[in-house]
Parts: sequence; C-alpha cells; structure tokens
Amino acid sequence: MYSLNFVYDYIYYLNEYIYLEMIILQSFGVLNTVPMSAVRTIARLNEYKGRQELHRKQAPEILDTLQNMAVIQSTESSNRIEGIEVSNKKLKELLKEKTTPEDRSEAEISGYRDVLATIHSSALHIPIKPQTILQLQRDMYRYLPQEGGKWKNTNNAIEETLPDGSKKVRFKPVKAFLVPQAMDELCYSFNTYRSREEADDLLLTACFVLDFLCIHPFTDGNGRMARLLTLLLLYQAGFEVGRFISLERIVEESKETYYDTLYKSSQGWHEKKHDPLPWIEYLLGVLIAAYKEFEERVNLTENQRGTKTNMVRNTIMHFKGDFSLQDIKKGCPNVSLSTIHRVLDAMKKEGLVDCIVSGRRARWKKT
Repeated sequence: MYSLNFVYDYIYYLNEYIYLEMIILQSFGVLNTVPMSAVRTIARLNEYKGRQELHRKQAPEILDTLQNMAVIQSTESSNRIEGIEVSNKKLKELLKEKTTPEDRSEAEISGYRDVLATIHSSALHIPIKPQTILQLQRDMYRYLPQEGGKWKNTNNAIEETLPDGSKKVRFKPVKAFLVPQAMDELCYSFNTYRSREEADDLLLTACFVLDFLCIHPFTDGNGRMARLLTLLLLYQAGFEVGRFISLERIVEESKETYYDTLYKSSQGWHEKKHDPLPWIEYLLGVLIAAYKEFEERVNLTENQRGTKTNMVRNTIMHFKGDFSLQDIKKGCPNVSLSTIHRVLDAMKKEGLVDCIVSGRRARWKKT
C-alpha cells in the first residue's frame, strides 16, 4: 500500500512534468510572426556575413589584432557584468596563462578564458546537447573549489537589488527537479528546428538563449554560460563577428537594455504568454553594432596610414561617456601609452576631445 502523502507527491510531480512539456521552447512559437523590421535587420546581417570571408582574405593581420583585442574584452566584460573584476595587468597575465589564479575572481576569469578558447577553436564540432553544456560549465569552474558540470539541485530566483539594498524577484526559473528534462527538450527542439531549416538561424539562437535563461539550469554562472552559448550558436550559423569584436563588451555597454529586454521577454513565460520579440530585437541590434564596428575598423586600417594611430582614434570615437587612458589601452592593447598620449594631444588640438580631470587619473570626453 502506498501512503496518502506518496500519492499526493506523485500527482504533484506528474502534473509538473505535464506542465513542463507544455512550456519548453515556447519562445519558438514566435518564429512565424516576426515583424518586418526584424526581417530587414536579419537581411542586413546576412549581407555583413557575406563580406566576412572577403575581409579575412584581404586583411589577415588586421583580423589577428582584432581577435586578440576581442578575447581580452570578452573575458573582461562578461565577467564584469556579474561583478567579477581583476586589474588590467592581472587580466593580461591570466589570458596569456603566465600566472595561476590566486583568488575566486581570477579563477572565474581563467575558466571563462578556457571555454572561450574552446569555442573559438572548435565551435563547428561542438554538438548542442545537455552533456556538452554540462561539460562547458564544468570547464568554466575548473579552477574553483566547487565542482561544475551539474544542474542546480535547489530552486533559484533571478533577483534585482534595489537602491535601498533590498531585493526584488524579477523571475522564478524552472524548478530544479525539472531542469534535466527541460534541457533535453530545449536541445532536442533546437536541433529539430535547425535540421529542418524551418527558421532563420539568428532567430533560433535568440530563442534558444532566452529559454536557456528562463530555465536557469545552474546554481551559478547562467549569464556567462548564456553569452558563451550565444557565441557558439552564432559561429555555427556562420556569423563570426564575435571573433573580432567583443559581443560581451557591447552587452556590457548596453547592460540596462540587456536586462530590460530580458525582463520584458520573460514575463508570462510560465503561462506561455510572454513576448520574445524585445529580446530577439536586442540581440539582433548587438550584432548590427558589432558588424558596423568591425567594418569600420577593418576599412580604417586598410585605407589609411598610421594603423595604430587610427585604431586609437577609432576607439576614442566609440566611447559614449568620459574615458581614461586605461579605457583606451583596453581597446588598443597593442598600442603604447606614448602613442595614446600623442593621439590624445592631436585630437585635443583638433577640438575633438577635452581633458576634464587632469593628473595621474586623468579623464577625457569627446567634445
């Protein structure tokens, strides 16, 4: 005989599994109702994609420099979004593997570095399945005391810290015991859609990442894993701009919009009443910004003399607010400080920039 409590528990879990089968990959339901504005953006992105190989043949040295910069910026920005920071000097040492991580932040960055390198080198050979995602998360936690590569075993919530220090729940992800099935369904449905070529790869990528974040399968590191998976899926779809321009940096620079669109598109997700379009349009916008910057940088260095000078000028002109020498250095890691000083002086004389704080911690702004 089964106890009454056992029967109640069985009915509860059975209902939860039935409910799960109804909600997983519901974001993909929007694929047949994409507005014309998004269709036009996708068309532009496919034009940029078509020019990638031309740039690769014409400017291989320039692309090598851009790739080195992108690795630094991607690792730094994706971790900094989650509040993980190290000094610029230590970051470079970790990325060049010239030092071993000495604290949690350095261990987090070292793990992200390794997974990013795996995706850069082997994206086309990485299958989209739960075991692969677990392996990537395990590698991201390689240098940390706790073991990675496991789904969460307790329920979690996505919270927002308010100005007064209190916290507000923005979204309640899928419950822990449902995660294995949720990830099976997510990967199976994604691969089915992709193999049948029933939807554009960019839309599939956006929907996959949105549902991944709504499932929130790990105890920690979901945001960083989502950004790595975004890069992986884009590479597999032939969109390689993230190799040369840091998508994570663009996300960090638009962090408020990133969280806002994710919030908008996740509301009603459990009830199958959510709207994925704000998130889709945001991701497409990030890619447009990356491709524009990519072509600007390639064309600038191809068509003008003084490559390093133009790189510094181009980096400065992309800043949205005030900036420091170190900000420029992060965008131009292969350029000396003396060259940066020289370019700043020239741009000041041209009336393009102005020094608003002098001294060792000098800050500048565009005029």
